[in-house]
Amino acid sequence: MSDGDAGRESILLFLVQITARVVGFLGLVYFARVIPQSELGIYFLFFLVIQVSTMVGNLGMGQALVRRIGEGERQSELFTVALTVIGSVSLLATAAFYLFKPTISEYIGATVPGLLAIATATWLVADLVIKTLQAEDRVLASGLLQLLQDVVRVGAGVGFITYGFGPVGLMYGVIIGFTATFVVGLPLSNLSVAIPAKSDFERVFSISRYTMFFGPTNFIYFWLDTFLIGVFLTKAAVSSYEVAWQTTRVLIIATMAINTTIFPKISRWASNGDYEEIERIVPGSIIFGLIFPLPGLVGLTVLNEDILRLIYRPEYVEAAIPMAILAGYMAVESVQRVGNSILTGMDRADVPFRSRLVGVTLAIVLNLVLIPTYGLVGAAVATFSSKLLDTLYQWISIGGLLDLSLPIKSVSWQLISATVMGLSVASLTTVLAPLTLPTLFAIVFTGAGIYAVLVLLDPDIRQVVDQYLPVSLPAV
Repeated sequence: MSDGDAGRESILLFLVQITARVVGFLGLVYFARVIPQSELGIYFLFFLVIQVSTMVGNLGMGQALVRRIGEGERQSELFTVALTVIGSVSLLATAAFYLFKPTISEYIGATVPGLLAIATATWLVADLVIKTLQAEDRVLASGLLQLLQDVVRVGAGVGFITYGFGPVGLMYGVIIGFTATFVVGLPLSNLSVAIPAKSDFERVFSISRYTMFFGPTNFIYFWLDTFLIGVFLTKAAVSSYEVAWQTTRVLIIATMAINTTIFPKISRWASNGDYEEIERIVPGSIIFGLIFPLPGLVGLTVLNEDILRLIYRPEYVEAAIPMAILAGYMAVESVQRVGNSILTGMDRADVPFRSRLVGVTLAIVLNLVLIPTYGLVGAAVATFSSKLLDTLYQWISIGGLLDLSLPIKSVSWQLISATVMGLSVASLTTVLAPLTLPTLFAIVFTGAGIYAVLVLLDPDIRQVVDQYLPVSLPAV
């Protein structure tokens, strides 16, 4: 696949994923407005528990499957290996939910072991189907499945809330969304169930013995802070922090799209020894991956309180500073995801394994120390600091494996453009204060326009964006 084809596939996937994020964001806004803050916290803690069970229970099958199926040998047998593993894990998770029902129910604030078990199983199967399509290099189909999942989840959740189900209705929506994903997705794959050999298990586990650690470390990065907020603080605080988290996650959509597209290609290039191809595609991936996180970081720092107060509800303003810090986390996460795709695709999953050991150790220590004292701000600082250390470790290692030319000039221009945008937004905020929802959106669109005009003045950035857009940019 040519650069142009890869770029257009990435932008189409980006458009699909941004649509999914918009659907999820609108759902979050609606749920935050109609469900009391403490009750919404019950749903977030339910989601946290199934997130833990699926991240741990996945055992690294997803990335291992993409890597091995991409080699083109015994693909159906490898798929069956993964299906067997997650089926066994689902049974173990179900037993654990019922065995520890009193403790889990007290933590969540609701007794729902059956829903936890069903949600875990359906999530694992849905994720396996999506990863299988990615392994077959059908990343756009996998993106459309994720969009379907969000649309069904939000739509079902709204329906159940309308009929008075409260946070339990959101739990039903999650399960229905996952179920729709694998029911629709399974027929799209060319793979089927086949009897695997011992060697097939060995091939998968030779990768997953490292990538299985990604799940628990992802939990620590994305959910340990929320988990400990649920332990040390209140369910209302959980809601505020999760609203901040979910708002910032839209910033890494471009990185998610391009990583999903290039990871199978990196795997093939590495298998063929074409390391020059990997080196060539990395600078553009970094530039495109940061095209949204950097202005997002600046914009959320300036408008954090107004966004939480006007889009959600005034009680969520307590998460204003954490949201700005988490936006910084997303900028670092964008760079880290590119590095992780490079290393895993090159069959060097041992490097992110070690880097995450370092990062999660710091995350655990800092969260335990900072949350009881500094609350939500402490949680955000702990999570950001650990991710930064993890990312630096990975990229230092990549520098020893590849001869890379990092796009320092272009990234610097992105920062300058974002800073000018931020100053303009701050000025408009002062002039138009107090803000209303219409004026907030007007300021956001104005800031986005300023950033777009400035950032595209850099020829390298313009070339990358033009490559990844389905239509050409107008000449300047």
